[in-house]
Amino acid sequence: MFKIYFLLALVPTMVLSDVSFTACPNGAPTPTILKVNDCMADECNLVAGEHISAYASGIYSPTDSATATAHISVFLGGLDLGFELPPHLEDACSVGIEGGCPLIADEAFSYLLSSDSLDVPARGVAVEIEVGLTGDGGVELVCLRFNAVVN
Repeated sequence: MFKIYFLLALVPTMVLSDVSFTACPNGAPTPTILKVNDCMADECNLVAGEHISAYASGIYSPTDSATATAHISVFLGGLDLGFELPPHLEDACSVGIEGGCPLIADEAFSYLLSSDSLDVPARGVAVEIEVGLTGDGGVELVCLRFNAVVN
């Protein structure tokens, strides 16, 4: 009986687990926490054509910014596969940043990238997905990379 309660107590913790990520080579700030769909591993399994939700919190902008433009890149063995973010998701101030813009330097904010359909040019192989936000004057506000397999 105790084992059942113990397992039930762990389920919410497992569901809310963070995704492992690394900083981008450009040296941009990273969030404190990243959650991608229901992924609880070092490599997320995503399904092409299905919904993707990536939530990053604890982001501290290095500068004030009235704008924030989202970008995503998908890499296979270091080669950029040319993934293009749908245009309606590019303006992160209106779609994604909780509370919108402007962003204030050194104040925490959160960002939610939510798309009804994920479609990347590589299927069934391990890729590295980079998600970032660029602010006024090209300043990198946040950037991270995580591993995934898209089936």
